[in-house]
Formats: sequence, C-alpha cells, structure tokens
Amino acid sequence: MTAITPTPVTTLATHLGATVEGDGSVVITGAAPLETATQGDLTFLGNPKYAAHLATTRAGAVIVDAKAQRPPSGSVLLRVPKPHLAFARALQFLVKAERHQPGVHPGAHVDSAARVSPTATVMSGAYVGPDVEIGPRTVIYPNASVLAQARIGGDCLIYPGAVVREGCVLGSRVILHNNVSIGADGYGFTRDGATHVKIPQVGNVVIGDDVEIGAGSCVDRAAMGSTRIGRGTKIDNLVQIAHGCQVGEDVLIVAQSGMAGSTVLEDRVVIAARGGILDHLTIGAGTTVMSLALVTKSLPAGIVVSGNPARPHREQLRHDARLSRIEEVLERVESLETFAESQGLKRKPRTTKKNDD
Repeated sequence: MTAITPTPVTTLATHLGATVEGDGSVVITGAAPLETATQGDLTFLGNPKYAAHLATTRAGAVIVDAKAQRPPSGSVLLRVPKPHLAFARALQFLVKAERHQPGVHPGAHVDSAARVSPTATVMSGAYVGPDVEIGPRTVIYPNASVLAQARIGGDCLIYPGAVVREGCVLGSRVILHNNVSIGADGYGFTRDGATHVKIPQVGNVVIGDDVEIGAGSCVDRAAMGSTRIGRGTKIDNLVQIAHGCQVGEDVLIVAQSGMAGSTVLEDRVVIAARGGILDHLTIGAGTTVMSLALVTKSLPAGIVVSGNPARPHREQLRHDARLSRIEEVLERVESLETFAESQGLKRKPRTTKKNDD
C-alpha cells in the first residue's frame, strides 16, 4: 500500500487553492471512499448521486464543489470547482514518490556497450542490452528487459516483466506496468500455397512523453516504419495495438480494447472497454467509441459511436429500442394471421420475378 505523508488540511488547501470549512488543523493520514472513510482520511464527492454518503461520512476531510451541503458529522470541507481533479492533485501532493538508489545493481545484466545515466536505477535481475540508452532518473525494475539499441528517456518507470524490444524509443516520464510488451513482431504473414510465410517486421515502436501503458498490454512493432503512441496517451490493461498503428496525443484506450494494423487514432480519441477497430481506418479527433463497439469504417471527428457495427450512438439507441419491440411485433403479426385464417383468407404465396433475359 502506498504511504501518504501526514499533512494538515490547511497545507493541503493552500496547495489546491481550496476554501476550508471546519477545523483546518485536522491532519490527513490516508485516503478512502466517501462511504468507508474514517478519521484522518481524505475523500471527495464528485457525483451528486452519492450525496447521501456525505451526510454519514466519518472522513477527516471531504473535497466538494460549491453546491455540496455541510455534513452533520462535522467533516472538514475543501471547496473547489472540480472535486475529482482536486482529489487527484491532492493525492499527487500527499503521496511521495518512492526514492531509489541510483546505479546498477550487481545482480543486473547490463551490456558493456549500454549507456546508462548515473542517476538511473537498474535493479537486480533486469537486463539491458547492447547500445541501449537509459535516461536520467529512470528506473528499470527486476526482470524487466530492454533489448539492443532501444532508447529510454528520463524519469521513466519500467516495471517487472515489461519488455522493450530492439530499436524501440520511449520518451520521458513513460510508465510501463507489469508485463507490457513494446515492439514484439506485428502479426504479418503471407501465403505460399498452404504454408504461412512470416513477413519480417523491420520497423519499431516510438512512444511519446508522459505515456502510461497498463499491465499486459502489447504495442507491436511496424512491419516498416514506426508504430507510434503520442504524448500524454493513457492505455489501460490488456490492450492490443497492432503493427503500424498511429495513436495521437491525449488518447484514452480502456481495458481489453484492440485495433488492427495501420489504424489511426487522432488526438483525444476515447476507446472505451472492449472496443474494437478494423485495420486501415482513421478515427477522427475527439471521437468516442463506446464499450463493445466494433468500428468497421473510418469515423469523423467529434462524434460518439456504439454498437456492432458501430454507428452514431443516438442512432444505435433508436435501433435498440426498435429491436426491443420485436416480440410485440411478432405477436401482432401472428394475431393478424390467425384472424385472416378465421375469415377464410389465405396469404398469397411470395412470387419471384423472372429474369426476362
């Protein structure tokens, strides 16, 4: 569990630019959900539907907006315009980053031709290959591997089991969680009769600054050129990004989503959980692909799509509403047919138009 530095509410309020209502001398020692928080815990109310918990919370301090009512429990309030954002900033302030001893552990394998910053940390069991560059203050955890000619910028965290393959490039402040694969071969094969012939994947992966990639996700190297992940993009666990994809800046890709080769996601696209995108498509800037949607054609900027195949969300809702009435429609048809038969009427057989040719 990550430790929180004990901090008075007034100090935290100054950092957040928040207005304090209550005893500002209360010391924050932890963080917890609104309904389970206890004395000393910091929490927040970001969604009005949870307002009932504010009346009963025992939290030491609650981050709220201007409309929230003061709870009878006496919890201190920190009023801000955006509680969820302020809570994130508060945790960044309260949680002090773990400090690592710079240097290469004797139990690590670092090739003599690698260039590792003296302020970087390479832990026991890590592997750093020939002609690799590791930037300042970057941490390579046990059992992580960085293969030949890879480049990793400053202040990166490469967690256990993560692999950065040959020639791949990471910017600064990149986080690779456990068992992330960067630069595995793209899924490239052609056929010689009944035999599948592998197409060597001679490209690489280039990842921009401030990218975070969740556990078990894979970003494949391009067949030629580069698979790219833009600055500030955040990728959840178990995501597949195929060879040659071009992902823009500040994109969000949620768990178990996948995109086939040469997909283009422009800036600020959101792919919700288990979204899928076929190959060689472009998703316009700011577009949202909702959970379980399958995108089969390119999409313009700034729309929201859902369904399989994906279509504008409002259109999909209308489709779902009509589909939900199918049983009612079938019952009405059956009733009409029964009535027609009772009147001695017979349904005309369907005729097929003959081709005059």
